[in-house]
Order: sequence, then C-alpha cells, then structure tokens
Amino acid sequence: MKKTLGLVLMTVVLVASLGFAPVASASSVGADGKAEVGGRGTLTAQGDGIAIIGGNGSVNIAGNGILWVRDLAGDADINVTGHGKKKEFSDGWIQYSGFGGSADVEGTRIIVVLAGVGIDLSAQGRGRAILWGHGSYQINGQSNEWSQGFTRSINLASTGVK
Repeated sequence: MKKTLGLVLMTVVLVASLGFAPVASASSVGADGKAEVGGRGTLTAQGDGIAIIGGNGSVNIAGNGILWVRDLAGDADINVTGHGKKKEFSDGWIQYSGFGGSADVEGTRIIVVLAGVGIDLSAQGRGRAILWGHGSYQINGQSNEWSQGFTRSINLASTGVK
C-alpha cells in the first residue's frame, strides 16, 4: 500500500511538471539531472514505473497498474481494452484503476499516464514524454535506459501529424 501511494504521488508531481515545449535539436542534461532528448519519429519504451506522454499525435500503451487519460482539446479517439475500473472526473481526467490491458489514444492535445509494471509504449507526434522507474527506450533507432529516481524527458516531433 505504501509503495502504491508513493507511486501515485510521484505520478501527480510528474504530471504537474509536464509541459508542452518546442522540440530541442540536441540531447542535453541539466544541472538538475533531468535529461532531455530531441528527436523525430517514434518513441518506444519498455519498463516498470511511470510513463507520461503528452502532446499531439498517437500513443499506444499496455501494462498493468493505473492508467490516466486526458483529452484537452476534446477531439481524442480513446480505445481501452482489458480490465480495470473506469472513473471519469469533472476536470476531464479518465482513470482506470486495476488496469491490465492496452490503450490507443490519438488527438491534438492528449495526456496519457501509466503507473505500473510491464509498460510497453509507442508514441508518435509532437509533444513530450517523461519516464520514471527503470527500463529502456528507443528513439531514432538509438536505445537508452531510464532508471529509478532518474527522469527522462523526451521531446518528440514528427511530420504528417495533425
């Protein structure tokens, strides 16, 4: 229970820090230890922890835990399969607790968050991704690792997206 509560609180903090920024053209690591990677194309990631993806495009995510989705523009196509208890909040967030399955979300201003294990995601579009926990990710054919206590903030860009 304590571990789950800590994971939920960390997710809230990370979601609050999610901003939509222009794409950087190079990798950089700031004094705060937060890594930012610019790129074009598709981001894929696998691991355990928290994955937050926000922006304009499409996200395909699977795993087990708690899933949150928010459609800021009101134009998202959201398809969730598997099990879990769905709850819709007045501020626009949709939560799937006890989630085990997959979600396909596409839209112009979306946020998708999965806190859990067995995370497998693919995202394409313009936006930002934050990964916390441990696992690996690939962007532009280059593989990198994300590890406990270290946040990877990844800027995505792709042509041909709404």
